Amino acid sequence: MRSQPHLVVVPPKLPPATSRLGYLRGAVASPVCVAVTLFAACIGIGYAGVLGAIVAAALVVVLGANASRYHRVRRYLDEQDRAQSRAKRHCRRLRQVRRTSPARMRHYDELRVMVDEIERLDETEAARFELQDLLDHFVRLALSHQRCVDALRLSGADALPAPMPCETTRSSRRSDIIQRRIRHRDECVRRMAQITDEIEGIDQLVRLIAQRTACPGFDLELDREIDRRLWELDEVDAAMHQLSA
Repeated sequence: MRSQPHLVVVPPKLPPATSRLGYLRGAVASPVCVAVTLFAACIGIGYAGVLGAIVAAALVVVLGANASRYHRVRRYLDEQDRAQSRAKRHCRRLRQVRRTSPARMRHYDELRVMVDEIERLDETEAARFELQDLLDHFVRLALSHQRCVDALRLSGADALPAPMPCETTRSSRRSDIIQRRIRHRDECVRRMAQITDEIEGIDQLVRLIAQRTACPGFDLELDREIDRRLWELDEVDAAMHQLSA
């Protein structure tokens, strides 16, 4: 089958593999291990002083390091690492989007909630469409749109004066500058329209993916269970009719 032009199949991004040392460090530095270590140290210092606290803490650290070999512990550490990465990206995007308007901040928050719900329902689908990267792109577009708005407002482009009718050297220079400003304003307005269209496209795409993810899969054999029971009822009625004949 011939491939269509201008279409590229992008495989879903897989999370980077964590080394054994990384799992070991994550298990020992996890809040659960730290809390248990402090609790064991308190018990040890109560029974055997400082030496008991050191021995108890070392024992808990060794147990935590050995626990890092289990798949369940590693899966938990991977989930925590992904959650921390998402939180860092959200904080970075939030700092950027705060430089825009309150309406744009609400728009971003709405899309982020939908992306979080998609990742909760189907993490593979969210990774395939790279929704976190799409939110980064949304924030960059929002910043560019806000810069265009600020440029038009600060330069007073909405109230450009009309060119002077007389053709002196000074007025012709002023008229040329005004024409340049008008051309730049029109270009800025066109760029804002393009950015707005791209932002709306991102919004519709995220809503479509959320709709597809939330909707259950369509089973083509939904009627089989009902048809089978109806057939059994017909067989029972036929058998009873033969017995009563």
